[in-house]
Amino acid sequence: MEDLNDELFLGLILVIVTARLLNRPPQLSSAIQRFILRRQRRRRLQSRFLQSLQLSHLYFRRRLAARKKRRAWVFPRPQNWFQGLLNDRVIDHWWKENFRVSRGTFEFICQLVGPNMERQNTRMREAIPVDKRVAASLWRLATGECYRSCGLMMGLAKPTVISCCHEFVQELCNFQNEIITFPSARADVIKKVQGFSMKSKVPNVVAAIDGSHIPIKAPLINHEDYFNRKHFYSCLLQGVVDYTGLFLSIAAGFPGSLHDARMLRLTDFYRAAEDEDILMEPTLDLGGTVIRPLVVGDSAYPLKTWLLPVLKDNGALTEDQKKFNKELSKARIISEHAFGLIKGRWRVLLKRLDEDHKRIPDTIVACCVLHKICIMRNEEFDGGHDDSDEDENHSDVGAPTQAARGMLQAVNEHVASQ
Repeated sequence: MEDLNDELFLGLILVIVTARLLNRPPQLSSAIQRFILRRQRRRRLQSRFLQSLQLSHLYFRRRLAARKKRRAWVFPRPQNWFQGLLNDRVIDHWWKENFRVSRGTFEFICQLVGPNMERQNTRMREAIPVDKRVAASLWRLATGECYRSCGLMMGLAKPTVISCCHEFVQELCNFQNEIITFPSARADVIKKVQGFSMKSKVPNVVAAIDGSHIPIKAPLINHEDYFNRKHFYSCLLQGVVDYTGLFLSIAAGFPGSLHDARMLRLTDFYRAAEDEDILMEPTLDLGGTVIRPLVVGDSAYPLKTWLLPVLKDNGALTEDQKKFNKELSKARIISEHAFGLIKGRWRVLLKRLDEDHKRIPDTIVACCVLHKICIMRNEEFDGGHDDSDEDENHSDVGAPTQAARGMLQAVNEHVASQ
């Protein structure tokens, strides 16, 4: 009986406890639920964060794997060729073969342009020395090779060679008015007249004039203006030279379709001669006709009191006129030789000049400046190019004045009497 009472008592206690648990306050149940929800939310956020972290790690690993190799600031290039040439005093003849100038003239050019072409070293790279910048530019002008080939020879990148050449050309152009000048002093003019008198019987000749075509690639704008009568694109160079082939006056960059007489009228040299600022003394009296210092040219040029062209041979020339043409050609041909020499030495003018159209005149002028420097320093060169080219278009020559006709007759009679 006692065992039964104990069991009933325990059962009653269980019933009471269970009832209390079932009848717990509602606020306790809500707090537990909120706790459980917060914990579940926290676990979901942690799971998402870990997933995002894993995806980011995977993404950056793939980016690093696919990333290109970092570019160098300056790629190492072979430097032995020019450095050996610069340091070796025995192989001086190589300088002319590669740069068209002797070592002494090369150093003179470096001193001429060096102050404005020298650069300072930086943390990123060492500056390219002036002599190497000049050498790269001379190589380009002397050979006419592309910038890439020049870079390979000099151990420089193509953009660096382009920058060096453009800067070198601009520096030479800055010296144009100092190096290429027409003589104004009477003594200088007399010296040049005496030089021509040793080559021709035409009196009082001070200079010879001619024009030459420089091959270029077709410009994007007005390309038809640069297509010449020889059926290629070109820019024109007009040069006035003395008896040694020195350029006394130049004008470059005219369209190739322009004929010589028209080009002449567009130049400062023509305006100076017409305004009597130059070519005024010494004069020569031939039978009462006063002869100014003369510039001789081919038959494409107009007859002026200061400009004497070859007589056009239409099959009716007299013997005296033929003799006159022969003597005048002896003086005039010096200009052709000068153009042949400059194109042979600086072959960038002989090949097609693949240059920005706006830079072509400066490149031509720079070659003329270098040509005169070479002659002034007695640089010998035997690789001249035949540049004989008479403009057969005489439509813009114009009618000569009476004074010009009188000058021609007096000179013709003087030559015939010799």
